[in-house]
Amino acid sequence: MRSPSEAAAAVRAALDGAAKGLVDREILVDLVALAAVAGEHLLVLGPPGTAKSQAVRRVARALGGRYFEYLLGRFTEPSEIVGPIDLRRLRDGVIETQTGGMLPEAEIAFLDEVFLGSTAILNTLLGLLNERTFRRGATAVAVPLRVCVGASNQLPDDEMLAAFADRFLLRCFVAPVGDAQARPDRRALGCERRGSAHGATPRKLGVATPGAMGLRPRYARSVVGAPRHC
Repeated sequence: MRSPSEAAAAVRAALDGAAKGLVDREILVDLVALAAVAGEHLLVLGPPGTAKSQAVRRVARALGGRYFEYLLGRFTEPSEIVGPIDLRRLRDGVIETQTGGMLPEAEIAFLDEVFLGSTAILNTLLGLLNERTFRRGATAVAVPLRVCVGASNQLPDDEMLAAFADRFLLRCFVAPVGDAQARPDRRALGCERRGSAHGATPRKLGVATPGAMGLRPRYARSVVGAPRHC
């Protein structure tokens, strides 16, 4: 059994490993972990190609747990994220959903273009995000969802969508990486010099997966005041 300090150190090491190679995305990685520990949801706003999905995937791998990811669109159906109707039960006149491997069974979820979902999608997500409950026909289950990370290019203007956006307590604005920041860095690539001034030997990077989640005090400072730019 790990002590709280050991668990916190293991999580910190796992998150540092997850942030390796992601330029200027350390705050985003920390915020995903903070949201998971707090049991709140995170909205990430920024243009395409700013490593939003990659950061979430890496944190999910580092912390462990069941993970679900999906890109929403105007024609996405609820069954694509919560699972299909069980046809065998439907023959008996019972509407029941097969949720295996889908959002209702995930602990960490990432929904890209979260505001493009239809009204049916948004209504389904409201129960999952607010009440941590999935209801559909005869199916009514408590979901283990710790954090849902939604991504979008911008905040919606529609009042109904703005109300849905309020379900995401934490928000992070991601800006494109500048040219100077995007230049290769030996430390970011995990390389170190070994006895030669003309070359570098790659250093193997290990990511620890802790059994428990702990936080250092510096997490709290990342969400105080105005929205942070990650």
